[in-house]
Amino acid sequence: MKRRAAVPFALALALSACAPTQWQSAPPCLSGSVPQVGRPVPDEMFALMRREWDRAAHAPLLVRAHILETIPSLFPDVSDLLLAPPCNRELEAESAAAFDEKPLVFSRSLVARIRTVHDAKILMALAKRDEASITAYELGPDEPGPRPPKSYVRYLALASIPTYWIVDNDPEGRRLLLDRVRTSKDAREQLLLHGAASAVYSQMLWGHPTRAEGEEGPAILRGLLPEVKRRLEGPADAASLELVILQLNDLGAFGVRFGLEQEARALVNEILAAKGEVPLTRGVPGAARDLAEVARAALFDLDTPQKTTSVAELPPPRRNQFNTKLELRYVEPARGKVPEAAALARVRELDKELETLRFNAPRCYVLRELGHWLPAAEASQRFDAFIAPIFEGERIRLDTETVCRMRVALGLDGVDEARRVKLLEKLLMAKPEQVGPRDRSHDEHGAGIAYPAEEQPVWTAAAGELLAHPEWIERHAGVRAWLEEKALAPIPLDAATAEAWTYFQPSFERVITFHASGAPGASMDTARAILRGYLQPLDPADQKKISHIYFGEVSRARIRALGEYGKLVGLAPEVTASLEERKTDRTAALALYMLNL
Repeated sequence: MKRRAAVPFALALALSACAPTQWQSAPPCLSGSVPQVGRPVPDEMFALMRREWDRAAHAPLLVRAHILETIPSLFPDVSDLLLAPPCNRELEAESAAAFDEKPLVFSRSLVARIRTVHDAKILMALAKRDEASITAYELGPDEPGPRPPKSYVRYLALASIPTYWIVDNDPEGRRLLLDRVRTSKDAREQLLLHGAASAVYSQMLWGHPTRAEGEEGPAILRGLLPEVKRRLEGPADAASLELVILQLNDLGAFGVRFGLEQEARALVNEILAAKGEVPLTRGVPGAARDLAEVARAALFDLDTPQKTTSVAELPPPRRNQFNTKLELRYVEPARGKVPEAAALARVRELDKELETLRFNAPRCYVLRELGHWLPAAEASQRFDAFIAPIFEGERIRLDTETVCRMRVALGLDGVDEARRVKLLEKLLMAKPEQVGPRDRSHDEHGAGIAYPAEEQPVWTAAAGELLAHPEWIERHAGVRAWLEEKALAPIPLDAATAEAWTYFQPSFERVITFHASGAPGASMDTARAILRGYLQPLDPADQKKISHIYFGEVSRARIRALGEYGKLVGLAPEVTASLEERKTDRTAALALYMLNL
């Protein structure tokens, strides 16, 4: 007890020694002098942020809106300081004042302000605002339309609300969100509210995961069943399809424990009997197979006692997945397009920044912005100079800036595909001795800052671009040859490479489909060899060396691939025999079903 009392006493004594004039408040962030905290990297970011803030004030509408949306990424994390500049709080307070206008003027400026707000109470007030108090969208000079509906304001606010956190921590917010979950017939709104429903489902099982206590979660899920059935029989609609898939996953995970087993089984069996071919999936490539796979997963979960408070991760989609949060947060609401002259003016400002910035974090911000603003002709002209700092002869310089340059350069759509693929191949095929050690000298350093000891940033950057451009695999033999070699090899045992393999796995599978297609250069033998490699069991000695999650992720993805492609490449008997031995495993059971679908 004496030791506990000593600490607050000593603190009080120290504080009492300070004269009142010594107390200070945190320095402002967005006005007055540029904030400085005595650390080189944050101070350079603060200075760049203020220059960007000033530019936004005088920029054309669409440029101003974009800068406002990206400027929070220039707020350095100095939360360990007692007097940290309150950048986010100031920005949100300024936006909240604008939200109090009556009527609320709906424009591109308002969209930008909402996209920068993360305060749950401010967003909740927007989400419940009466649409009658919002004007019709005011098109700017470079926005051809169509105008987004007034409901866009509510959607955008909901997209930014941490719904799961609100349900767990804010009683008033919880009531508002769950009232909307119970009553809304809007598929897009229900998609945005799904996190709130998920939080309630989990809460019903806290401390007793084999049974639910309380009726709130079961009542919500039961109440949603009629809407699931209605949507399945309704016309093809992207938001409705994503919502139904999420809710089927919920039914599988919670149906038995919520007393809904009979209703859940009936619904799932109807979908399986139709092999996913329902009106909702009609005419949508890959949708029927996706729906059938999720329904079979739900059936497995209904058959298997569940002991967790959460749902299983959904399988990768074959359909073109609709992500309403990404659309709301990043797509121009009225198809706005900045004129090339304004884009070039922005590029010139960014070029000047690169002449003086020293540290990686602010330089990467500028590089990403250049990737956004460079017109096609300018990007093509500057491509070689842009990527030159990545290399020292045949060696790859590895630091945070060069990794940023890799990602931006590979994504420059204005540059010919052949030139970007040449860069991709050079990154993929670099031998370990050609990649220099990671240089962190221009990153931030401090007692609370740590960086991974092992990583594969070059391959991770390449894998991300292949996910964006899977068609490059069919069109470029060099890319395909590298992927074939890696797909034929065992799963890497080290964490860094295995993590990169989780990003490459869709590309490995694209190689299988290419070789099974009969296209020029395709080889069915290669497709079969890859899948036969997936059939091989792990050496027990290697099993003991694994202490990370990525090996399991890649293993499950390969088991799923056996079900997806086994019949396609003529290995159904071998794959069936392997999966039958493991069919008590969820992934293997689903793969066996998909093999025979």
